[in-house]
Amino acid sequence: MRAIRWSCAAVAAFGMVTAASAADLGDKAAKVNVKEWVKGDKVDVTQSGDHVYVVEFWATWCGPCIDSIPHMSELQKKLKGKVTFIGVSTDSAKTVDKVKPFVKKMGDKMNYTVAIDNDRKTADGYMKAFKIIGIPHAFVVQNGKIVWHQNPHPQSPDGDLGEVLDLVLAGKFDTAAAKKRLKENEERMAEMTANATRMGEYYQEYLRLVRSTGNKKEAAELGAKLIDIGKDNDGMLNALAWAILTDKGIVDRDLKLALRAAKLANKATDGESAAILDTYALALFENGKKKEALRTQEKAVKLAREAGDEDMLKDLEQRLERFRKETP
Repeated sequence: MRAIRWSCAAVAAFGMVTAASAADLGDKAAKVNVKEWVKGDKVDVTQSGDHVYVVEFWATWCGPCIDSIPHMSELQKKLKGKVTFIGVSTDSAKTVDKVKPFVKKMGDKMNYTVAIDNDRKTADGYMKAFKIIGIPHAFVVQNGKIVWHQNPHPQSPDGDLGEVLDLVLAGKFDTAAAKKRLKENEERMAEMTANATRMGEYYQEYLRLVRSTGNKKEAAELGAKLIDIGKDNDGMLNALAWAILTDKGIVDRDLKLALRAAKLANKATDGESAAILDTYALALFENGKKKEALRTQEKAVKLAREAGDEDMLKDLEQRLERFRKETP
């Protein structure tokens, strides 16, 4: 179980993977080569002029992409005539048929130009060129050149897209400072990748130890290392806690470690992830904190119900019923 926050990305060893950019700000923008314009008119972003374009990559299966749509629509309405937003769907052959019905259902709520990529030709010209794998991701184009790129989700740590656009339109955007921030971000992501690799190795070794009658002390030390390295990685912490609590092959369950990991994961998601709350509740329950577990599970069920996740809701409700029966 992993909380979806502000980005959908390929992951390896619990972490987001990226690399130093091959392209750079100021480079010529690639042509928007799409299979079909689903909503709005055909757009040529390579032309010179003051008009600004935002080429955003998304998919129907990506929760954060869908969360970003209202923000994108608000910005398009606010900056009409000055900025044109183009949402380019990167849906694969398995989900591409869902794009047109999705856009039709959204109606005015998705109030900007939408297109379906042509065998990833547009994504290659932008996402691949800048070594970006997480969506949603937006590229700001002016005078036929890419002046900035970032995650457009309103909770993205990249910053506010609206503020960037205001600066670009006012001619006050600092390209040198932007390049510096991107470099710092790349260095941060490189460190995250290194940590992710270590976490993956530690995690597998930890499971090997606790699934045998091996060294309990060594397992505890390794578990502590995992917590220390991944203290801000809610996905890894949640996976570790859930494995300790539910993996049938584990001989000696470190319930205190599971509770610590689940508590940190819950803190990292501000207590707003139904999946992580579910893990945290089970960790509390197995550590004898039954009343607190009951309250936590009730919140998890509430969030899952509000999200309309029927499969998760059924599972969470079953666990809530168990907690109610076994809580004095």
